[in-house]
Amino acid sequence: MTSVRQITARILEEERQKEASRQVAVEAALAKQPLPSVTKENWNLWHRYGWIVCPATRDRTCSDSACGIGGKCKRLAELGLAGDGSPLRRKDRPRCGARTRKGVPCLVRVEPGKRRCRFHGGLSTGPRTTEGKARIAAAQRRRWAEWRAFRLSSRV
Repeated sequence: MTSVRQITARILEEERQKEASRQVAVEAALAKQPLPSVTKENWNLWHRYGWIVCPATRDRTCSDSACGIGGKCKRLAELGLAGDGSPLRRKDRPRCGARTRKGVPCLVRVEPGKRRCRFHGGLSTGPRTTEGKARIAAAQRRRWAEWRAFRLSSRV
């Protein structure tokens, strides 16, 4: 009858052999050149640990191999950008989707790095001067006050 120590030693030896063969496979994969749209960092992280640095958030959240390792980050595609951050061709970008005056969604393509087209604020940089920022803040306070007054009057 085999002892517990012998069984444990055999299991540990099998685990060491599996880990050694996995390391050989990882090193062989890392020796290959990454795809042109994949960074060397992501190539190494994917083959070593099974996750990559998401190019959209720059943190360790992306474990979808189709998303990051192939350079087709879904988060960046929503912004009209390729996996490496370069702009997509106009016909490959998503639609704006803002409501037009007719009430239908806008069909114009988004600006690279934005969620809206050039007609619905995609080219806007926002207020830059202190006067412009103050004007926007005052307009927002006025709209908020009007909305609260409307809500209070509709409850009665």
